Amino acid sequence: MEKLGLLRIPPMEPLVAAHLLPKVGPSPSRNPTLPAKSDRFQSAMTEKSYKAAALSARALNVSSLLTAYQAELCEDLSGNPGAATLDEMAAVTDICLHVQHCAVQATGKVMGIMVVQERVRWLNLTNLPDREKEDVLDMPVVPEGIFGSALASMQRRCETKKKEDEALHLCFPRRVQPLPSHQQSFAQAASNFARFKAPDKQKSQPTLSPQPMLETRASWP
Repeated sequence: MEKLGLLRIPPMEPLVAAHLLPKVGPSPSRNPTLPAKSDRFQSAMTEKSYKAAALSARALNVSSLLTAYQAELCEDLSGNPGAATLDEMAAVTDICLHVQHCAVQATGKVMGIMVVQERVRWLNLTNLPDREKEDVLDMPVVPEGIFGSALASMQRRCETKKKEDEALHLCFPRRVQPLPSHQQSFAQAASNFARFKAPDKQKSQPTLSPQPMLETRASWP
């Protein structure tokens, strides 16, 4: 399965990763990681989606083989009916049902992971902390919307927080701190500015008396 790519996503080549991320350098690990946290999360979601899709492909492959075996049993049953052939057909049919159930679950998991990836892209536009983002990502996936029940949960959480803050304000009203004596409020400063009058420019300026002429003296010998 690993040789055919039906077990896990193909690994990233270490040489290519070292070339694209020269600061990280060559890594001896099998699958180098991306530097950004959001990119690493998207890469992890893609790997999970690939594994679920590979499981669905393996289940459908087994189902096709069992269906071909059923056709052979039907052909044998038409020529030589017997209890052993009927029992074998019943066993193969039961296995087919289990395999198809596994394929349906794996395909649904892929669809759910894709919805979670879309949630992450929109949550990256918010300033929520990582803890709240994880809570939103863990909410069930519903066909009504990308966030679905997560949106209602976030609204209830915000309403509860608002009610708690309002209750604290009512039970424990904070005392208004008086301003220092040397500090004026905005209203006082505004009233002082309104009472201020600019000096009248039309008033005559005091005339300066002419300075007496300096006596001319003879130059130094």
